[in-house]
Parts: sequence; structure tokens; C-alpha cells
Amino acid sequence: MSALDHSNGPDPREQNEIERSAARAAQIVLSPVNLDRYLNPSSDTTHPLEYAYYLLGDVRGKTVLDFGCGSGENLVALVRRGAQVVGIDISPELIDLAKQRVQQAQAVADLRVASAYKTGLPDHSVDVIFCIALVHHLEIPRVQQEMARILREGGFIVLKEPIRLSKLYDRVRKMLPSRTDVSEYEHPLTEEEFQELKCGRFLFSETRFFQLPFVNLFVRILPRVPGPIWRASDWIIRHVSFTKAYASIVVTRLRARPGNAATVGR
Repeated sequence: MSALDHSNGPDPREQNEIERSAARAAQIVLSPVNLDRYLNPSSDTTHPLEYAYYLLGDVRGKTVLDFGCGSGENLVALVRRGAQVVGIDISPELIDLAKQRVQQAQAVADLRVASAYKTGLPDHSVDVIFCIALVHHLEIPRVQQEMARILREGGFIVLKEPIRLSKLYDRVRKMLPSRTDVSEYEHPLTEEEFQELKCGRFLFSETRFFQLPFVNLFVRILPRVPGPIWRASDWIIRHVSFTKAYASIVVTRLRARPGNAATVGR
């Protein structure tokens, strides 16, 4: 279903994202992705995306939705993990790039242009939703409803999102110029929004926080942050509990609350 299929005209958030994604897609040069680090990562990895792949577990033969797949950086790794992969993005230009990436890797995935609010997928048709840096672009209640609708009983969601739980850190961070093109509708999840996710349709488990502010400073000045920096950040978050409020990224697994399936679509 097209992202522009709205009875009252295009959703302004989605229209903005379509336009920005078209410009971004024109600048992307496809290059091979290092798959090895995502095929069997450990539970104690210091890197958030590797931890997201760890939370997938064994997905051989399962239908995995790469929700907001962009140009397809995660698609090939999901296929290599043995999943039957569906990729959805609102941008036709990014989906075209994702198709090229999958073809170059001689992989197979079902790629579709669709809205995160109206995926067009059948009810309870997906075992796992792999959702990487998407929800912070969206209206949380609407996307939660769609995820609950398409997720099979016993299925789960792996979520990786930027966060800014500390209001003090948020004020300081806003003083620094952004290095990326950020939409007016896009921002790291606040404490209130994170609680909205936690108190919604799903139960959180195996949640970890990553990337304290000093890591972000290294990201700004170095092409690749040294391993000891990541390990230091991870150690502090694990051993000094209040520092979780200053983390930049959260990764978690979500399952439907008991009885939630009966209310889907109401």
C-alpha cells in the first residue's frame, strides 16, 4: 500500500520523509556490508547494532520484517541468518537501492514501498520485526498498532532507537550543531516517549543502553571509534546505574502483552 494512501491527503511526516529520502538516496554509493559481525554476535557486545542481531536468536525459516529498511544495509545479513525477509520503506528511491544491494549479494528478499502505519501485510503474518532507528520518526501509538496487527502470536520485535532521556543532556546537545540532515519531525526518544513505548502494547525484555556522550564526541572527530572507547562506555553504563539516563541508544526486545492480540484493530 502506498505511503500516500491517506483519505485526508498525505501525512506531513511521511511526505517530508519521502522528499528527504529521495535526496539522500541520490548521494548513496552502494558498498559491501561487513556481514561477519552480525551473523553470530555475543550477548556482551559493546556495539548496539550487534546486540540487536544477538536478540534475533535463531530466525531460520521465520518471516522477518526489516521495518524501515532504507537502502538495505541489514537485508543481506538477515537473509544470511536464514530468514525469509520482507523489507518495507516509505521511499521508492531507497527501495530501488535496496533491491540493487540484494541482487548484488545474490540474496532474495521481498521489498515493498509502504507506510509504517499501513504496511499492507496480512494480519499476524510476521514472526519478527527488526526495527532499526525508525520509531523516532513516527507517531508511537499508530506504529504500535500496526506492529501489533502484523505480528504473529509468540513473535517479537527487536528495536534499536536513539534516545535522550536526560533533559539536561538534551539542552546541552542542542547547543551543538548537527552533523546530519535532521527532519523537523525527527528527534531522539524522550523519557516520556520511551515510557509510552514501555506502557503500550508490548512488554520489554533484555534492554540495554549504549553510547555515553563522550563516545559521540569521538564519533565526530574519528572515522572509527576505537574499541576501548566503546568498552569504557559500556562498563560505565553497566556499573553506574544513573548513567543510563545519559545513553544515546537503547536496544530491546518487545513481545505482545497477554491478551493484546484480541484488541488489535479495535
